[in-house]
Amino acid sequence: MRMLHAVWERTERVAAAGRLPVLVFDLDSTLFDTAARNLRIAREFADAHGDPVWREAAASLTLTDFGWSVAAPFTRLGCDDPSTLSALQTFWAERFFTDAYVREDHATAGAPAFVRGCYERGGFCYYLTGRHQGGMEVGTLEALRDRGFPVLRGRVALHLKPSFHLQDKAFKDSAIREIADLRGDVVATFENEPGNANLFHRAFPDALHFLIGGVHSPDAEPGHPELHRAPDFHLG
Repeated sequence: MRMLHAVWERTERVAAAGRLPVLVFDLDSTLFDTAARNLRIAREFADAHGDPVWREAAASLTLTDFGWSVAAPFTRLGCDDPSTLSALQTFWAERFFTDAYVREDHATAGAPAFVRGCYERGGFCYYLTGRHQGGMEVGTLEALRDRGFPVLRGRVALHLKPSFHLQDKAFKDSAIREIADLRGDVVATFENEPGNANLFHRAFPDALHFLIGGVHSPDAEPGHPELHRAPDFHLG
């Protein structure tokens, strides 16, 4: 995608001018595909629930069946009992936001190479995620490292929510001040949630702002028309 090449070009120009190029990356459904995390949880629930219909349904599921909701693949297969779906949601919530399960995530296609390219061109890679402290930082660092993203070195930051209960949008709104305090040039931001991308567009109007993939909350606000949309991080 031409606009992804433009990110690298801008990063090089800013660094050559002696300024700090800042690139802001969301994690879930942006740099990482959470389908494998959801699939593991779905199959474990079906095994624990003991209903052969649910076990058969779970066994038939693949990574491509999962988007925003862990329940949607089951309901499409006719497993729509409200009490069981409620139990699934509870089972999922107890596991999805943990170090142990976050390690299951796959990198979005092209993402590790793209982020490394930003870093190698002098960029400051700022991972800004709705994952929370006190339960997800270790697994997140390991997943970033194991999937080939720059971590634990200069010009890299990982910013997690201080509390699980803090709303993601409010957290990212407050993080904008911290990003501005870096006193660099925000070159680009990458998100899956249109509302968050809109926040960045308003805060840093001279940057390139990307919506990645198609997984976002069902009540997402419309994305600003100037946002760039890409299915993944393949440069093409």
